[in-house]
Amino acid sequence: MNNNESDLKLSLEQTGLGKRLPSWILFAVILLGFLIIPMLSLLNDGTSDTLRNSPLPSDNSWITGKLSQPHQIPDLNQNCQACHVNAFEVVQDASCLSCHSDTNHHFDTSVHDVAKLEGARCASCHREHSEPVEIVRKDDLLCTSCHEDMAATGAVETELSDVDGFGQEQKLGSLKSPHPSFKISMLVPSGKADATEWTLERASLAAGPLEKSNLIFPHDTHLDPGGIDAPEGERVLECADCHSPDAAGELMQPVKMETNCRSCHTMVFDEAAPDREVPHGDPDTVLLTLEEYYSRQFLRNNLGRNPTPQEVKDFMLRRPGNNVQRRGEQTLNMASPWGKASSVAQEIFEKTTCKTCHEISISDDPKHLSKWRVDPIRLTKQWMPKSTFDHFSHRTSDCAVCHTASSSSESSDVLMPDLVVCESCHTGSKTHESKVPSNCESCHAFHLDGQHAWGDPADL
Repeated sequence: MNNNESDLKLSLEQTGLGKRLPSWILFAVILLGFLIIPMLSLLNDGTSDTLRNSPLPSDNSWITGKLSQPHQIPDLNQNCQACHVNAFEVVQDASCLSCHSDTNHHFDTSVHDVAKLEGARCASCHREHSEPVEIVRKDDLLCTSCHEDMAATGAVETELSDVDGFGQEQKLGSLKSPHPSFKISMLVPSGKADATEWTLERASLAAGPLEKSNLIFPHDTHLDPGGIDAPEGERVLECADCHSPDAAGELMQPVKMETNCRSCHTMVFDEAAPDREVPHGDPDTVLLTLEEYYSRQFLRNNLGRNPTPQEVKDFMLRRPGNNVQRRGEQTLNMASPWGKASSVAQEIFEKTTCKTCHEISISDDPKHLSKWRVDPIRLTKQWMPKSTFDHFSHRTSDCAVCHTASSSSESSDVLMPDLVVCESCHTGSKTHESKVPSNCESCHAFHLDGQHAWGDPADL
């Protein structure tokens, strides 16, 4: 080694500088620049604004990332204290609810005990200043972290099944809970005719539930490729002839007699009067309509002319001493129009028109003009109100892919698709080459409509 090589300083000790002093200096710089000076921003708004507009460090140095797009507004973007009320304390729910007080619970309060879940902070799911910048989490872990083993969490007591995702590929070789069979919400009647009461019940599709709507309707007959007998001749029906989406394209509009059935199922009661129909509704009104019609026919045929309005009124009221009534008592069978009306009513209620679609019963209740009573029909409008589904997004698929209506001969058949039908096209959140990736939130919404809002933040 020559002299020049021996003069080289190859270590910190050889420079005469120690390790401790630079470390303390660096620590002091960091403490001053990223803690002490930024903390001055907490004194008041004026100091905070001064530091932020100066080259000195401010509380902006503590920000770990951007605010999400919905929160990039003047009231929040430059006002940390709007959410971070207390220094060095995580954001509290009261701060969130000062703007979002009308946000509903994200869970069903009829199933979960609100008090047991209030420990979950808004910010535990809605995280700001993080990458990617997304205030609303949509990953499956958001749901499955609790729902894959709800008994273990101990947060709630529920009859809900455990679930760890969705899709056939998730089930294979997995020890975790697959998605259970779908549940429907179905209207169930009790009682007959005017005494009918309806309740809403939940049932699993795996149990093969039957709908009791009081409607008599065979889908297979109406979807016969050969057509059905209609007033204008043979008519081939498709699903869209009766089922049409609402304005949003999400759900189907209710099927109604006047708009969907009347074109084929007319209410004509006399072949001699093809333009006359009984109303679709209360049996008393139906019978009264028949009595009025045949009373008019009776008067016109037997008087040789159309009766005057006063004669019709006098006849119907059967006033003593009236000329029309006296003439009728002498020459006519006064029971004829009422007998004809009763005979036609029996035909349409018990054999043809009404009996085609309705359950009919006989009642001797004196408060009713008609002895026939019709069990009311109520069709379930939304079978899966706890899920999110958009018919418009599925418009390229034939209805028969999900609803096996063409083979249904009973109106009690529940034609809602179960899990296996959805799994034929949809997979879980993992990418699959031939299926549509679908996370939990694709079908299950948070902040459910109908669940009361959190209320006044001051009450928290």
